[in-house]
Amino acid sequence: MMNIAIVALPNCHASGVHGVMDFFTVANYCARMPGVRSDPLFNCQVVTVDNGPVRGYSGAMVMPTVCREEFHPDLIVVGSSVEAAVSAQRLDSTLAPAIPLHGWLRQAFADGAVLASVCTGSFVLAEAGLLADQVATTHWRAAPLFRSRYPDIRLEEEQLLVDNGPIICAGGAMAFVDLCLYLVERFASPSVALACSKMLVLDGRRVEQTPYMAFYSRKAHQDDAIRKAQAWLEQHYSEPVSIDDVAEVAGLGARTFKRRFKEATGETPIGYLQHLRIEAAKHQLESSRDQTARIIWSVGYEDASSFRRLFKRVVGCTMEQYRRRFSYVTPTVV
Repeated sequence: MMNIAIVALPNCHASGVHGVMDFFTVANYCARMPGVRSDPLFNCQVVTVDNGPVRGYSGAMVMPTVCREEFHPDLIVVGSSVEAAVSAQRLDSTLAPAIPLHGWLRQAFADGAVLASVCTGSFVLAEAGLLADQVATTHWRAAPLFRSRYPDIRLEEEQLLVDNGPIICAGGAMAFVDLCLYLVERFASPSVALACSKMLVLDGRRVEQTPYMAFYSRKAHQDDAIRKAQAWLEQHYSEPVSIDDVAEVAGLGARTFKRRFKEATGETPIGYLQHLRIEAAKHQLESSRDQTARIIWSVGYEDASSFRRLFKRVVGCTMEQYRRRFSYVTPTVV
């Protein structure tokens, strides 16, 4: 039997903690041979820093099921800490409660335990020094914070799941489902994983976060000229735009403008403009039944094939696939 510890931190994604418990309970059920009594494959328990209950982000209480110091896990799943995804100002205070866990995580890893993180649980592993020489992923919205805080860790935020062998990272909060399915396949069997997928009515084929990502322009910088250029681009992205035009809006020479824009936003001016156009196209695909060619022209592209290639490269799927997945407009029945 494999011992699994789910770490519940203050302000955690409570349904993720309970969801992992539920998933492995289902896995135990699916692994049973009909009419044959057998021990469960997984012993899944919730642990906390001080062995007391924690309050999740939603306000729901999460109770530990064992004393952490007395439980010897083969696998540790570090759940998300929601604030890390949205607030640089609260990042230190969000991560502070997990500091007493760092030694425990390092010792468990040294003893052979597999470590896994969900969403911003990757920050906890990074703080504990466990992601050195590893590849990580995290919630796509937390990626800029992760890169800023841990510049030496290779981050692939477009990936939904990254397996380094002894350390596994999963992307957004609900990626705990994808992680659990993967872990059951790895530590039980593909057939048990498939049985779980059918039992829980879920698709285990997601591999990337890119279709779910949204572009958030970085404006928390001190360069007023670049902020002015960003505002202008957001109003005029659908028009023919040249970099010289935008540099003139900023009151800068073209070379100086390009350098300062990259320093302030992390994007080139052309890349920033492309992101704005892609986000506008995504919104129209979600909210209208307009033809894709019309959408492409409306966001400022005349070369439809060029935009389609750009869209697929950035978003990870075609425009038609994106619409089928995310449109909330009911097609008109004629």
